[in-house]
Amino acid sequence: MAQAQNSSNLEEEVLVTGYRASLLNSTAAKRNSVGFSDEVFSDDIGKMPSQNLAESLSRIPGVRIEREVTGEGQQISVRGLGPEFTKVVMNGNSISVASDGSLGSGQKGRQVDLDMFPPELFSSLAVNKTSSAQQVEGGVSGYVNMRTIRASDMGDGSHFRVGLEGAYNEMSGETSPKYSFMYGYDTEKFGVLAGIVGKNSKSRTDGFESVGNYQDGCIAHWYDAVDDDDQPLGRKSGCIGNTEGREGYYQSTGANTFNYTDIATADYAAAHPGVNVGDQLDLNAVSGLTDEQLDNMKLPYIGRPMYTYGDRDSLSMILSAQFRPNENIEASLDILRAEADRSFVRNELVNIYRRNYLQYGLAWIPENIQLNDDGVVQSGTFYNNRAWVGSRAYEEELTYTSIMPSLHWQISDVFVMDLSGSRTESDFDRDEPYLLYYSAPGVMTHDYNSKMPTVTHSVDVASAGSGWTFGAGPGTEGDAYQAGDFRFQRNARTTETTSFKADFALGEDADISGIKFGVHWDENISDTTGFTGGDDWNNRVRSSDLNDNFANYVIDSPITDLTGKGVKGIASVNWGAVKDAVDYDNFVPDSSAGGDQFGSTIGDIEEKIFAVYVEGNSESEVAGRPFRTNFGVRLVDTEQTISANGLTKTSDYSRILPSFNAVYDVTESFKVRGSASRSLTRANPSSMFPSAAWNGSGVDEVAVGNYQLQPFESTNFDLGGEWYFGDLGYVGLNYYQKDITGFVKPRDRQIPLNEVQAAVEALGYDFEVSEDSLTDIQLAAVADCGGIEEGTCMTNISDDVNIEGVTTLTGWEAIWVMPLDFIVQGLGFNASMNKIDQDASDPDGEIFGISDTTNFTAYYENFGFQTRVTYTLQEGTETGGGWSPLLADDRAQLDLSASYDLPMFSDYNVTVSLDAYNLTNEPMRSVFESDGNTFNLRYPGATYTLGIRASF
Repeated sequence: MAQAQNSSNLEEEVLVTGYRASLLNSTAAKRNSVGFSDEVFSDDIGKMPSQNLAESLSRIPGVRIEREVTGEGQQISVRGLGPEFTKVVMNGNSISVASDGSLGSGQKGRQVDLDMFPPELFSSLAVNKTSSAQQVEGGVSGYVNMRTIRASDMGDGSHFRVGLEGAYNEMSGETSPKYSFMYGYDTEKFGVLAGIVGKNSKSRTDGFESVGNYQDGCIAHWYDAVDDDDQPLGRKSGCIGNTEGREGYYQSTGANTFNYTDIATADYAAAHPGVNVGDQLDLNAVSGLTDEQLDNMKLPYIGRPMYTYGDRDSLSMILSAQFRPNENIEASLDILRAEADRSFVRNELVNIYRRNYLQYGLAWIPENIQLNDDGVVQSGTFYNNRAWVGSRAYEEELTYTSIMPSLHWQISDVFVMDLSGSRTESDFDRDEPYLLYYSAPGVMTHDYNSKMPTVTHSVDVASAGSGWTFGAGPGTEGDAYQAGDFRFQRNARTTETTSFKADFALGEDADISGIKFGVHWDENISDTTGFTGGDDWNNRVRSSDLNDNFANYVIDSPITDLTGKGVKGIASVNWGAVKDAVDYDNFVPDSSAGGDQFGSTIGDIEEKIFAVYVEGNSESEVAGRPFRTNFGVRLVDTEQTISANGLTKTSDYSRILPSFNAVYDVTESFKVRGSASRSLTRANPSSMFPSAAWNGSGVDEVAVGNYQLQPFESTNFDLGGEWYFGDLGYVGLNYYQKDITGFVKPRDRQIPLNEVQAAVEALGYDFEVSEDSLTDIQLAAVADCGGIEEGTCMTNISDDVNIEGVTTLTGWEAIWVMPLDFIVQGLGFNASMNKIDQDASDPDGEIFGISDTTNFTAYYENFGFQTRVTYTLQEGTETGGGWSPLLADDRAQLDLSASYDLPMFSDYNVTVSLDAYNLTNEPMRSVFESDGNTFNLRYPGATYTLGIRASF
């Protein structure tokens, strides 16, 4: 807090600056609002413990951060719903960022990755949790407006802001530099601002992950298989058991994704004197398990320790111009450009918890196995194990450009016109070659005694000299082998938004008392493409040096202190040499994939949206106290054109979205608020891509895409209020309820084959079921069940549909901003919490990711010194379904920020800062609900930032 002397009246004037000033602005904005909103201002963004805009919003009640695997905030969720349900706009205009979400997510929905935007380029962030008619629709849970900085925000005349900092990440052991520069010049008639922010982020993340829930195995033997005519099929392997009608065919119960053998291998014989290679073993005695336990004991499907390391170069630039020819007109142009290039390596040590088949010489001998009550392996030793490494070399490029002109014209004392346009373009390209290779055989131990399994290998899996091959090598019988795999994976996404808004206000101050109306038009485009190598790529790999001399391409693990127990590193490859071996840079894929490596369909969507609205604002008195209302209605029409799988379909729908907000001043310091509205979020494009095709080689199933999915819609109610006990301090409590419809679930319908054509055509697709349209394999299947028309063939039609049920969210939000100057001048805190529950009438409408959040910041500012400690808690929640429901652990993060204004450079406002994020290296962990064992676990590490900034 700084103090200045007023020479005219000799009274002391107190000037509030820094974090307290930003809280003061936030309090004033909340106090003056009609609906339920919170706002974060520029000082807050620039100085609170935050790395980007997502982190800056974390203290707002009801806002939950979705984090990248590096631990950095990436997206936000409001009031429990996922990021795709929050409408994020810039300067009131729709935007879209083409990024793919966090590592491994493959998101292609309506989310906006906020880590693309540095906080230095923004003056305020407003989170509206209730709707008004003038807001661009699309957010069932909330509406976030990011306002870019302009010259007028920096003050009259010329102003410079410069900053330089270095961020040290304890996991990577490296320092990431960041610089920022901004110049603003503003006069009565003209303003111009130019700024640039550049950063090189070096990161590393360690962890453990599973692809899916637990799978079981079986004891495998060789057998001489025969077909239905008793003709030999060649020597095969299979599980112990007998299947009726197939003599010698071995089968077991369960998933059987991995094999055991009862034939002694070299490593087993070496560890057991008196046992020779090839001896038959008693697996019951060796493992300590019964036949039933052996057949059903479980290990995680593709459980693997992993690490990523690399860097990201980002550069963001802003140019803003303002022109005020007179006091009634202001024209503005805001241009923002952001670029990010990311290069990193990801290595995964797959402990062959799947596909270790006998015919490839990979089957285990399990010894001293301990199971929990659910049959999951808690500890044990496995002989004849070959560790399997997957290495990926990511190269990503992301760009974003927005051009936003606007015009404000005070036509008369009671009539205002605001015109604005927007054009945004964003491109994302990801190249992700994926190489798989195997170690020499060895002994693996598995011990699940902590947050992740402790796995050890007798083979040094961190060393390049451990017998690595581009395949598992010849099997113990015949020349069968588990081949290596080199996957060519390349994806791209382009998004474009074009919008025009004409807004009008009638009244001396229409936000208080008057009528506002307008017309909005938006066009949103998202195009996705994906490429695989096809046969040309496979032939190129097979003919390369990788097959014969793969060991020459392996290097020692660049990570030797992997977080966790057991494995301390994972051997990598020389990616430059690997790419040279297959002439990677000159390969041009000629096959476009129908999907990407995440299993998502590739396609395009174009939306044209036209909306008109009118809203009225009034101020009156009730019992002698001010009463303000806002009532409006928005009519929106959406036309969608969706293309995928060689098909193009169109759909359209219209919705009426009413809204009502009111605030009553019970006393001068106590306000009560109420709100009711309808809002919508359009369906995820990837759920709407059109398709109608046989799923598989038979006639068992037809997979159909539903391009007519309706939007999510919500009826919203809010009630709450605040008590203001000063210009800065207040407490608030809000209750909210959302009744949401439109959730999507898969639908399966079994119908006779002779009705399939009509059923699929009724869904809007041309589809023929006849002898001429079916393949030979399909015709054989049809013949087995008596033919198309009079047979007994049944076909499943699978598609996605909107469920009819309603999911109700109810929650409480509380906030407390408390200056403690009566104890120590400059001391204070602000705290917030959100508690949320849900009730779904249809189980398929259950919302994943619902969690309670708590934020607490204690601060002290005086004599040029500022410090803040921020504690954020996101409680555990169910995060998804699939093979087994998943639960995220509670996660608490502790951040620290401190700065000091150097008095010897007071004319230049030089400040030295020290920030620390995630001080306790809190991991991000999710578990299988069924048993509490780890699904994903990642350690991003703590980051320490030292910086200096100045303004003059």
